[in-house]
Amino acid sequence: MPTEFPVTIAEPARATPVMARPDVLVVGAGAAGLAAAAAAARAGASTLMIERQGFLGGTLSAVTLGGLCGAYRHGSEGLRPVVGGLWDELKSRLQARDALGPPRVSATVRGVHGLPYDPERLKLVADEWMTAAGVDVITGVVLADVQMSGPDVAAVLVQTRAGRRAIVPRVVIDASGDAEAVALAGGAVSYAGEGAVQSPSAMFRMAPVDRAAFGAISRHDLTRLLENANADGAALPRTTVAVFPYLAGSEMHLNATRVTRADGGGFNPMDPLECAAAEREGRQQVYAYEKVFRQRVPGFQRARVTAIGAALGIRESRRIHGDAELTEQAVMQCDKPHDRIACCAWPVEDHVAGRETVWRPLPPGDWYGISYGCLLPRGLRNVIVAGRCLSASHIAQASARISAACLAMGEAAGVAAAMALTHQSGEQGDVRVNVTQLQDTLRAHGAILDPQ
Repeated sequence: MPTEFPVTIAEPARATPVMARPDVLVVGAGAAGLAAAAAAARAGASTLMIERQGFLGGTLSAVTLGGLCGAYRHGSEGLRPVVGGLWDELKSRLQARDALGPPRVSATVRGVHGLPYDPERLKLVADEWMTAAGVDVITGVVLADVQMSGPDVAAVLVQTRAGRRAIVPRVVIDASGDAEAVALAGGAVSYAGEGAVQSPSAMFRMAPVDRAAFGAISRHDLTRLLENANADGAALPRTTVAVFPYLAGSEMHLNATRVTRADGGGFNPMDPLECAAAEREGRQQVYAYEKVFRQRVPGFQRARVTAIGAALGIRESRRIHGDAELTEQAVMQCDKPHDRIACCAWPVEDHVAGRETVWRPLPPGDWYGISYGCLLPRGLRNVIVAGRCLSASHIAQASARISAACLAMGEAAGVAAAMALTHQSGEQGDVRVNVTQLQDTLRAHGAILDPQ
């Protein structure tokens, strides 16, 4: 649970100006939020998206990743798609802006792959995408509170540069990654810190790198070099790290850090004091890796840190308790529920304590489905979640949190939100829509629910 502050003050009552009355409000502009907003607007719903950063893209642009991951399954026939629909549109828009490379496939962990992308161009692509879709966007907005009317979110209160404002939506899609709206609405959530929690990372890039020299060593060689550095006192938190070539030039992306508390335990990303300390620790780790790489890793002798993600890469914070739950067994046995609205084939990727990442690949070429009920917070009627805060166990979330699956969940949430506005079997705004109709609409727009 977040830090308890013992002293409180009483805030005076206020009359808050209403700044918007959209059909659908999307909280968060990451992969899930972008797809949710585009899908809802495409279906005819007036859609407003709010984002705390000054740009769109969420983790993809604020944290930066070595690649867009999770769109394929990997079997004997090679890579086969498990995500389509708006994922394909995002890919096309990135390609048109020269911001996407061809897939890279891991030689060491089955099922791991990524499409290199340019996080700076992605910000522009996201702007263009939302404009083309007819989505209204407000950045620099912090979610402050919600007002309830029974099981419905009646108003969302936000803090803007102009002060406190209210938004009155008919349906809310919580794509914040942290289930912010659900938690404020009193929905059931689990907090990171109540059990096992994946460690976050500070992502960074280095240049200039002699790629030929670096490419001459194996992943095993790199791990050995970093282990030797630790033996000499470097104290690197991870020695099994990922190093990816950037789209052009001599820059490399590094996913190497592992941020924990001083005692080695997982920090709580919902605690403001711990979160601030974690951001500082992440930056310190980045420069510790820079020093070791320059001294010991072929190709990095002249390289220096050229960019650090604007925010720490949080893998796990809150998870909702939904109408359904994605379980470890469902992931590892590749369950395919009849009410699935997204598919995933990514391994369990658990960033736990220790210097290695725990990888548990799925059976070769297989995939699992994510039930629509995993997006529906218990006790709330007009709220849908999309992204890494879905209803899932710790282990299951370590697979489903990948960017392509989040985008697929977002597309489903956006379509469902628009359907809820013209509910045929219940009250308008009730997001528990007819799943068969939802699936039919997703398939009609190219979403993949039956990977071939």
